[in-house]
Amino acid sequence: MENFDSDIIVIGAGGCGLMAALVAAKKGARVLLLEKTDKPGGGTAFSSKGIRAAGSRRQRELKSADSPELYAQDILRRNNNESDAVLTQRLTETSGRVADFLADAAGIEFQIGEFAFGHGAQRSHSWKADKTITDFLYEAVERETNIQVRFSTPVLSLKQQADGAVIGVVTPDCALTARKIILASGGFGASAELLSRYIPKAADIPFPGHHGSTGDGLKMGIEAGAATENMGAFQPYPAYIGPGKRAVPPEVALSGGIMVDARGKRFVDETKYPGGLGIKMLELPGKQAYEIFDERIYQLHRNAPGLRNLSRYFDEGLLLRADTPEKLAAGLAIDAAGLKQTIQEYNDRAANGGKDAFGRALPEPLRAPFYGIKVTVALYHTQGGLKVTPNGQVLRADGSIIPNLYAGGGVAVGVSGRGLEGYLPGNGLLASLGLGMRAAEHAAESFNK
Repeated sequence: MENFDSDIIVIGAGGCGLMAALVAAKKGARVLLLEKTDKPGGGTAFSSKGIRAAGSRRQRELKSADSPELYAQDILRRNNNESDAVLTQRLTETSGRVADFLADAAGIEFQIGEFAFGHGAQRSHSWKADKTITDFLYEAVERETNIQVRFSTPVLSLKQQADGAVIGVVTPDCALTARKIILASGGFGASAELLSRYIPKAADIPFPGHHGSTGDGLKMGIEAGAATENMGAFQPYPAYIGPGKRAVPPEVALSGGIMVDARGKRFVDETKYPGGLGIKMLELPGKQAYEIFDERIYQLHRNAPGLRNLSRYFDEGLLLRADTPEKLAAGLAIDAAGLKQTIQEYNDRAANGGKDAFGRALPEPLRAPFYGIKVTVALYHTQGGLKVTPNGQVLRADGSIIPNLYAGGGVAVGVSGRGLEGYLPGNGLLASLGLGMRAAEHAAESFNK
């Protein structure tokens, strides 16, 4: 039998790669984790402090009626059945195991959040510790003797046999062999070339994600003969302020806040978050809008954690407050008569417990004083990628499997369908961590049989 440098080479030390390395090592595999930058994190390090999971131990403790089947239905309903149904189901089935694994192997103490964010159940698993999920994962990776990590080590290409089977990688310093290769190097939000090719509408909007998300794994997979799918899909964020990840928390819109354009007019059901709102903002001049809310909503979310803190934006002068719609409009430099009419129409319908012209059920009227802030739409992460099986095996266009090659995270196609409106909050980490786990399990078990 040929001697391999490692059992499994994982390319990329973001959430997917760290999860894959950790799962494989705990199954006895010798893992080499290669990361082109000088530290772990990837795009997952920019994610919010939470994952979505159905059927987790924490949910069972709380006697939740949620299930992987209901979770899959929510995803397919949001994306109009555009994602692969089997892949979607397998990932939601895996989500509970992912949460339990993170609790056991990485020491995360989960709590279940109250906001559903478009989901049919309360399945947001968050934590209080001031750490990202990649912080937890990397600490666990460092404890594993079966994992060797090399930073500042980009992978230039894959090594293949004549039959297409992948047997290793090429780095600037050497060639390395392994039984299995897992591509987990992130999406392509930081690649102007790939955005222009696949998502031209997003080529000129901010990308506050990881600078290493340049599509390296995607390119290597395509060169190896892989098929791609849903390359135009991405997660927009429609309440972006910048720089970095500074944004208005989504709870503002979900609590009754509204979005208006420069005419002071609403243009969308704001609860279609984030894709339905983001796709409409892309059509506006400057791809920007103005988020309007009242004192009740401000007090609810003024101390939102991290870079979504409303009181901080107020102190900086970005978030404005006024006693009347006209004064608020003047501060925001938008049409005063239009904003006054919009708020009046919103309040009339809300007072009667009705729905608005967009079909949104309105919670309650907006009352003075009013708040407003200018926001734009940003690209948070791409959702298209290499076509894979539910176990992360990379597929060719004819449906055959490229031997020994796996993909997950931003390299593989997600479960958001073909466009923007199919993104359900949590889809990115569901696919990233879920495919990382499933690919590692399949890869390790295939040569342990």
